[in-house]
Amino acid sequence: MTIVYLILFCFLAYPLYSIQAAEKHRVIVVENSASISGYEVNPSLVKAMFQSALKSYTLKSSVKEAWTTFFHISPKDVIGIKINATGGTVMSTRKALVNAIAESLIEAGVPSQHIIVWDKYEDDLYNASYLPLDENSRFFVKSVIPQTGFDPKVFYVNEILGKLIWGDMLFQGLKPSPTQIKQPSDSEENVARLYEKGVPVSSLERRVSNKSFYARLVTQICSKIINVPVLSDSSNIGLNGCLASLALGMVDNTRRFQGEGVWGDPAVAEILDQPLVRKKTILHVMDALIAGFAGGPQFNPEYSVVLGTIYLSTDPVAIDSLVLPLLDSWRQNARIPPLSPCAHYIQTAEDYGLGTANRKNIQVIKSSFSP
Repeated sequence: MTIVYLILFCFLAYPLYSIQAAEKHRVIVVENSASISGYEVNPSLVKAMFQSALKSYTLKSSVKEAWTTFFHISPKDVIGIKINATGGTVMSTRKALVNAIAESLIEAGVPSQHIIVWDKYEDDLYNASYLPLDENSRFFVKSVIPQTGFDPKVFYVNEILGKLIWGDMLFQGLKPSPTQIKQPSDSEENVARLYEKGVPVSSLERRVSNKSFYARLVTQICSKIINVPVLSDSSNIGLNGCLASLALGMVDNTRRFQGEGVWGDPAVAEILDQPLVRKKTILHVMDALIAGFAGGPQFNPEYSVVLGTIYLSTDPVAIDSLVLPLLDSWRQNARIPPLSPCAHYIQTAEDYGLGTANRKNIQVIKSSFSP
């Protein structure tokens, strides 16, 4: 009789399991060509586009309700808006989108002093015009290096040893002068040598490490994180999208995960596959207003496409899986090798349960937004 009941239970439960297995991971795609003109952003349109995407994703009638009832944000939360500031003034996360997110959080009751816009390097934030802070800014801007630093108690271990340079938590030495820092085209090995030049090193441990420490902004300061990357390529990681931008921006000693033969796999997925990161990261909003498909993350007009698009989802794997073929199609037209062979970490992220890379399981909800 027990066997009969078991068979009956499995039969009745099967439709539920099938529905769960076939559940779609939603991505909202909002477009408006008028949001960009001559590489200049229309702030009011971008704000309206973001609000539309947020309400569509959460199925709420207001941004306040979206934040408070869907994402459970309260005035006590400290919200970290993780941007990508490596692309200068044109190809970094656009301020109009960040302002839209910050204003919607304030509307939901989050004090402006509880909103922190951040990226790893202070120099990048200056180059992207996020620093110095505007007098009328409604959020703080912080860098990990050299401002808030890394948490010595929380780290990721990978068997690949990395040569430590200034900015890594365990590095012992001084920041190099501007004349010592070469252009990004130089190899990591040469840059590392310059960083170490003239610095006394007493042990191997002070030169190399298999640890990557998490930023204090992630482990201690912020209670929730909104990831706002830019749609662009990267010569070191392939696609510099939701996954790579967030993972490599929140830990130190990351040069060992980049470049030929590694391409961030499996490090990107493993860095994000931490209970702390999973719990705090609540939303991904990809800035695809202007996309860069080669020469990134810096701006190159020859390899840029004005899209006027925003992608929004809680699933970073789904967003990256959708945009990668776009970049590859543009690269093919320009007779440039595809990025897909360098972006296997996206599939690895799916294997770790960070989202779905299977297009059949992604529900894309598109809208050509018009106010």
